Amino acid sequence: MYGMEYRIEVGEMAPDFSLPATNGKTIRLYDCKNKKTVLLFFFDHRSERCLDRLSKLSDDYDQFKDAGVAVMPISILRVEEGKLLAENLCLPFPIVCDENHAAVQDYRMGACSTESSHVCFVTVTKVERPTLLVVDTSGVIRYKQLLDPYGTKPDNATLLRECRAA
Repeated sequence: MYGMEYRIEVGEMAPDFSLPATNGKTIRLYDCKNKKTVLLFFFDHRSERCLDRLSKLSDDYDQFKDAGVAVMPISILRVEEGKLLAENLCLPFPIVCDENHAAVQDYRMGACSTESSHVCFVTVTKVERPTLLVVDTSGVIRYKQLLDPYGTKPDNATLLRECRAA
């Protein structure tokens, strides 16, 4: 039991969050309950593979939108940094800015130490495990995929299929 680390998994309720976004609004996950399927993408804004994946989501955004999917990329960014990134990538959706690192910690997407007995009181500095999650309208995680080392999988067709099935 010691040395094991909890990770959020398919079938669990997605933790709620309320975070600022680059469109000037505060985004709350549970505001989408009973309305839309949500595609969360926890990404490292300094990683080329993550930025490439973000651009690919942008390329097919109309298909996600037509399927009733809210695309929510989340990273440890200040809103000003997120706005610059969204503008540089010409994103059609806002970036959710986890300035206080609460969502990254709640979803266990970052880590601050490799020691198994380490108790962390230090703020996580990056999204260590870039991950895509599909959350259904009841708030349950229906699909989880770590971004592969090349940033190509899962592809948008797979994500759309999982979003429609959720």
